[in-house]
Amino acid sequence: MKTALIAGATGATGRDLAERLARDPEWQAIALARKPAELPGARFVSVDLTDEADSRAKLGQLEEVTHIFYTARFDHTPNQPEPVERNLVMLRNVVESVEPVARNLAHVHIVQGTKYYGSHLGAFRTPAKETDPRCIQDVFYYAQEDYIVERQCGKDWAWSTSRPHGICHAVPQEPRNLVLLTAVYALICKELGLPLTFPGTPESYDALFQCSSTGLLVSGMLWASETPACASQSFNMVNGDFIRWSNLWPLLAEHFGLEPGPVKTVRLSEAMANKGPVWDEIVRRHNLVSPPFEDLLVWGYGDYVFRCGWDIMSSMNKARGHGFTESLDTEAEFFRLFDVFRERRLIPA
Repeated sequence: MKTALIAGATGATGRDLAERLARDPEWQAIALARKPAELPGARFVSVDLTDEADSRAKLGQLEEVTHIFYTARFDHTPNQPEPVERNLVMLRNVVESVEPVARNLAHVHIVQGTKYYGSHLGAFRTPAKETDPRCIQDVFYYAQEDYIVERQCGKDWAWSTSRPHGICHAVPQEPRNLVLLTAVYALICKELGLPLTFPGTPESYDALFQCSSTGLLVSGMLWASETPACASQSFNMVNGDFIRWSNLWPLLAEHFGLEPGPVKTVRLSEAMANKGPVWDEIVRRHNLVSPPFEDLLVWGYGDYVFRCGWDIMSSMNKARGHGFTESLDTEAEFFRLFDVFRERRLIPA
């Protein structure tokens, strides 16, 4: 029996992984998060990973762990530098609490992202390859990777990392949700009698963008953790195609019964700040099951995505060459997830 310890199990990727392993008779899952959550089929441990004492007390008895999947991150104030040291401490507290007691530990997998290549700073070499150099500005991925490489030296277990981008998922408790964000934005425009204008920049409207659906990402994480040739390797893990908002946006407008509008650059974090009553009326009229509007989405995440005026492209050649063959049609994934949201009564049928 393989036992996965999933750090960040209430996030989009961690939850999808926990649900996948709960259906697999070869695995058992231990889910970690700060706040208690219902994760059927997984054993849940509420722990503060920023607290060394709490981590050692809660995790230091988990002798059965064979695989660590680290999907956690420390949430920080938008538009502020990411806390590199805090994110490193969280990973270190997991590994150094579990490793000494888990005699059958085989693999540690860390989820990173395309920020590894400086995608958040401006135009970068595309398609990005895993051999590309780091940026001069630190991101916490570098500190975590350096730590795990050093920690693994001379040990029997292996490590790997995956680098997704634009994660698409159907987890309503995770407010960084690009697909739901586009749906709610479209529905509010419709409620107000407005066309579906693109809220980002003209450059972003025409630039190439990529996404990683959590189903594909989870498959890639499991593949990397169980394939010997993937030991001590990093892999881009994206759907394998690229989209332009200028192509997808008219399809979104048609899907929601709207006229496509022009590019009209606004800050969603500001424009949507007073739209709670509009959404509440949609929820009431359609008898939806929705979190409070202020908890539903991180509109600043939409600002980040829709203001990126350069191509976001990662090569999947390395993963393909090592035997990972899964791919997805990103445009089709948006519409598939809209149907999932309708089934769960998050948006109107």
